[in-house]
Amino acid sequence: MIDFYTHSTWNGRRVAIMLEETGLAYQLHHINLAKGEHKKTDFLEINPSGRIPAIRDQDINDGLIVTQSAAILIYLAEKSGLFLPTETVSRAKVLEWLFFHATDITPTQFDSFFLTARCEPSQPDAADFLNQRIFDLYTNFDAQLGKSEFIGGDDYSIADIAIFPAINKDNSVLFEAYPNLRRWYAQVAERAAVQRGMTIPT
Repeated sequence: MIDFYTHSTWNGRRVAIMLEETGLAYQLHHINLAKGEHKKTDFLEINPSGRIPAIRDQDINDGLIVTQSAAILIYLAEKSGLFLPTETVSRAKVLEWLFFHATDITPTQFDSFFLTARCEPSQPDAADFLNQRIFDLYTNFDAQLGKSEFIGGDDYSIADIAIFPAINKDNSVLFEAYPNLRRWYAQVAERAAVQRGMTIPT
């Protein structure tokens, strides 16, 4: 059994999708960020940085704790034997795209959100600059999806699972500019496990 600690954020939902896709048994623990539950002692004992998502795999020793969504996706892929190739080249490409998103796009998206929604006063010009940076980066994703069905190659993988929740389906500019990304998004959105994962936690 896996204890899954999360909130309704992009990084939390990518792990939710992975758990639903693999069918691994898990217990959901909703950590409400708005109520500051990520700063309470019980959760800080699980992740001292106070960030979600986190998992505790009760099947390993006294309960192996893994944090950081990309690391969790890799761990769950290896535990289940799903969505991460074992062949060297294919595995390297999936991990490349997984970390491209995790290191280049996710922090930029969060900074843009912070500058418009949390910063006082808001900094729309700076946010617009970061949003343009995101569009530039997605040019790479669109080009890749013009060559392969999924982001890491011919097969659905943890790279697709990591990226999907962060795509803003209501951003008409993004979808007009990147037809291959639009095709991929519609395809992934049809998966039942993705639909379930995107509602966790409700």
